[in-house]
Parts: sequence; structure tokens; C-alpha cells
Amino acid sequence: MAGTSRNLQTEVLRDAVFDAVPHGYLVLDPEFNIIDVNQQYLDLTRTRRKDLVGVAMFEAFPDNPDDPTADGVRNLRASLETARSTGRPHAMAVQKYDIPLRGPGGGFEERYWKPLNTPVLRQGKVVALIHHVRDVTEETLFRRDQAIRLRSAQRLNDLAFWEYDPSTETIYVSRAFALMLGLPEREGTIPAPECFALMHAEDRSNVHAAFEQEVHSPEHTTVAFTHRLVLEDGTTRWLSSHGELVRDHREALPRFIVVSLDITASKEREEKLAETLEDRDRLLAQKEALLGEVNHRIKNSLQLVASILNTDARRAGDGEVRERLEGAASRVRAVTSVHEMLYRSNEVKTVAFGDYLRELCGNLAAGDAGRDGVEIQCEPAEVKLPADKAIPLALIVNELATNAIKHGLAGVPHGIIRVATSLEAGDLVLEVSDNGTGKAEGAKEGLGTGIIRGLVGQLGASLSTSPPVTRHRVVIRVPLQAG
Repeated sequence: MAGTSRNLQTEVLRDAVFDAVPHGYLVLDPEFNIIDVNQQYLDLTRTRRKDLVGVAMFEAFPDNPDDPTADGVRNLRASLETARSTGRPHAMAVQKYDIPLRGPGGGFEERYWKPLNTPVLRQGKVVALIHHVRDVTEETLFRRDQAIRLRSAQRLNDLAFWEYDPSTETIYVSRAFALMLGLPEREGTIPAPECFALMHAEDRSNVHAAFEQEVHSPEHTTVAFTHRLVLEDGTTRWLSSHGELVRDHREALPRFIVVSLDITASKEREEKLAETLEDRDRLLAQKEALLGEVNHRIKNSLQLVASILNTDARRAGDGEVRERLEGAASRVRAVTSVHEMLYRSNEVKTVAFGDYLRELCGNLAAGDAGRDGVEIQCEPAEVKLPADKAIPLALIVNELATNAIKHGLAGVPHGIIRVATSLEAGDLVLEVSDNGTGKAEGAKEGLGTGIIRGLVGQLGASLSTSPPVTRHRVVIRVPLQAG
């Protein structure tokens, strides 16, 4: 008897607690028929126990026939079926589910709910379902003014939010997101396949993968993806979406709250910029190829000119005419070698001047210097110069070396010419020295000296010489930065 009394007390206490809890509860059988209901639920729905117990859930609470967008029955059924099939709680997004008015006049009252459906398990089998609801109508309606302001801001910023429930394959769309999808302007829950079908076929799998990758992750795990929408009129929009996984209960099935930003304008600018850069790169490649071909042709033409001058020099016999023709041929060869280096290298506008100087000195050593027993020492700095500086400097080195061989070192045994460059404070310093006697005092300035002065002026450079004590020395300082 004592045990029976305690059981009765426990049942009475359980019933009292069930009725006293501040939220509404329905107990459903696995077929969604109402087994029990607490007082708070009766108060919320303005019903009586006899109106509900023993009645099928969706007969007791049908959709509002006057609302063509009503989807409460469909969404709640999907949630209950998910909880029943998985054996786990399923939380729903805020739902608009109008309730019937039982009494004179009938009709429906607009209501908003936050439901949580939890299975009751016995030996691993679902024997009942607890439908727990909070009436959020008041706060939902209260937020409408704020929502209007938010929607205005969303339209200005091409921003929209939505909720994806992978358990029921539904998406709760805000008005802004509905408009973004090209749907009628309304808030509500739609089948997820309808939404995903609007995504570009090439992007759809990536979006699914982003959700599937995180569906078992902890709460507040972020997801992010970019995808295209293809609207009914054929236009394509780009969306950048960022969201978080949420659970309304520790064991509840997850859903994702997502914010999408329309980045179509930015994408179009990126594509135009990419096209512009591709056009620029293509034009630059064409320009490089053309410059290479120009340098090749100039080199060939100058080689032909040098050959003609050398032929004329040989025919002229000994004397001043021959000397001048050979000098002209030497100058042409100095320019030719620059264009040859431009043509041979991948660079068509700059010359590796250190390599060039070594080559030029080698050619001089193999020519007049070698015949006269003059040694040429080359100590160049490794620097790249534009052709408009390399060519004048090549001519200057050629003139200074030629003058030294023919005049300064005439009659000097073991003549040595030193050609060196260095970088000092943004300038290229060219030094050409020899162990000769330099220019004879009172000697008339020759053609070579005039050419050198002209080239120095063209470069905006400075020239200085030192009298031969042990060496005759010419220093030319060339500014490398544009003045």
C-alpha cells in the first residue's frame, strides 16, 4: 500500500509539474495523434483538453485556408518525422502557424512559434514525441519595425539572411533573400531543393560540400562559400555567404544561419580587370616580340654597314681616309653588339651591362689592341641598363679604348687599358685608364674626343680626366635615376 501511495504521489506531482511549466507541451504518439497536453499549451492555443486529446495533430491544427503561403503543417510534419526517424531532438526556426479560433465566428489568429520536437525512447524505439513550443508572436510582431529598417539596409547593401535545416531539407528565407533568389517578397520556409536549384550547376556541389563538412561540428562552427545564382530571366548573380552552425538544444539536430552578400558588381569589376590585364599581357608580349625582331633587324643592318665600311677602308689604302673608315666601322660594331645582346636575351629593353662590357673588351683585345700588344683589363659592375644608356656608354668605351691604343699607348711596351664600372650613390661610374702618356700637350681635339663629349652630354653625365702621372684616367659619372 505504501508503494502504491508513493506512485500515486509521484504521478500527481508529475501532472502538477507538467501543467505548471511556463511553456506549452503536447505529447504525441508516433503517428502524431495527441496523447496529452499541458495547461500552458491549452492557454496558448485557447483550446480545451477535450478538443485535443485523442485528435490527430494536423486535424486539430490545420493550415489557415485564407493564407495561400501557409506552410505550418508541412514544416511541422517534416520536423516531427525527422525526430521520429533519427531518435534525436529537432529544433525548428521561428514558424508562422496560425491557430483556429474555436467559437462563434471561427477564423484563424496570426501566431508565431519557436518549436522543439523531442522523441521519447524506450529500448531504442520511439514511443512518443514531445512537442514543446514557445509563443513568440509578441516579440516577432514587436520586431517588425526593426525588420523593416533592416530590410531597407539589406536592400541598400545587397545583404540577406536565411536558415538552412539539413535534417528536413528546408530553408527559412527572409524577405531580402527571397528577392535575391527572384522569388516573391515574403518570409517563410521553402524546400531546400527549390533554393539549391537556383544555384549555378557548377557551384551547387561546393555549397552542399561546405554544409556537409561541418554538419557534425560543434556549435558556432563557421561556413563560407561563394556561388552564382541563375535567375528565371537568365541573369547570373554572385553571392558571398557566411554562416554558423547552431543548435537550440545540446542534442538537437543542427541548422545553419547564413548571411549572403550580393557581390555581382565586384565580380564583374574583377572579370573586367582580369580581361584588361590579359589584354595588357598579350599586348606586352606582342610588343616584346616586336622589339626583339626590331633589335634583330637593326643588328643585321648595322653588321652590313660595318662590313661595307671595312671593305671601303681596305680599298682606301693607308692614310687618314682608311683610319676614319675603320673608326666608323668600329663605332658601328659597338652599337651592333648592344642590339645583338638585346636580341639574344629575353630582355628586349635592358642590357646586362657587365656582360656586355666583358664582351666589348674581348672584341677590342682580339682586334687593334691584340695587334698592338695591348692588354685590356675589364672589371665591370653587374648592372642592367636601358638601351638608351647602354649604347652611348658602349660608344664612349670604344672611343676611349681606341684613342688609347692609337695615341696614348703608341710606343709604350706592355700597354695596359683598364675598363671598370661601379655604382656610387645612384650613379654609374665608368673609369677608363691606361699606362700611356695621354694626349700630347697642345694637340688638336680629334673626332673621337668630340664624339665622347657629345655622348656625355646626351647621357646628362659628367666627365673628368687626370693627367698621367702613372696612368692616364678618364672618369664619367652617369646618373641612373631620371632627373
